[in-house]
Amino acid sequence: MPDRFNLQKMNCITCPLNCEIKPKTSLRVSFCQNFCFGIWPEGSGYFSIGIVEGVLKQSHNYLYNGCVFVDFSISFLRLLMDRQWIDYLLETRLNIIVVCDKHLQPLANYWLKNETGIFLIIYPNDSMPYVTEKIKNKFIGRGAVPVKGETLSKLELNVLRELMAGRDCTSVAALFNIDIRSVYAAKQRVEKKMGNDVNDLFRFSLAM
Repeated sequence: MPDRFNLQKMNCITCPLNCEIKPKTSLRVSFCQNFCFGIWPEGSGYFSIGIVEGVLKQSHNYLYNGCVFVDFSISFLRLLMDRQWIDYLLETRLNIIVVCDKHLQPLANYWLKNETGIFLIIYPNDSMPYVTEKIKNKFIGRGAVPVKGETLSKLELNVLRELMAGRDCTSVAALFNIDIRSVYAAKQRVEKKMGNDVNDLFRFSLAM
């Protein structure tokens, strides 16, 4: 993974002080009068600017608690297939808002449906006025936020994870004690939902 990305560190982006949230929360955070907002993983300047200019400044009147915005893009696929990232971010006690790209939308939907810790997903085709409305409605509890697009199944995620780790279909079938045809079928569904074959997904993702 490029050195510019830091998986262990997170700083607040609310003000120029940039107080540390992770791995150790700065004492100043406890006494701050502002809500705490962070991005994870840190290191993408474009993502950070997009969140500050496109989300925080547009939706600040409706953000009633601190949030961490997750760069849920193909670069971090290998990292985001395991739920450890959710456990890590839950330790911050901030609402987890996933900002996904088109490739990882089915994976983002999987976590939203299976983990209560995910607060909201911002989809790649969401307009900024719609994002503001989604955030407002979510915080005030006005109706359920619709899930857009395909969702990976548990089997599909498990097969994808093992294939990305370097296993072949035969060993994946043996690992999960299922017929190899089920593995091939799951692989094909994953590729259809995510819009690329597994080899391309592997190439697009950063080495973790």
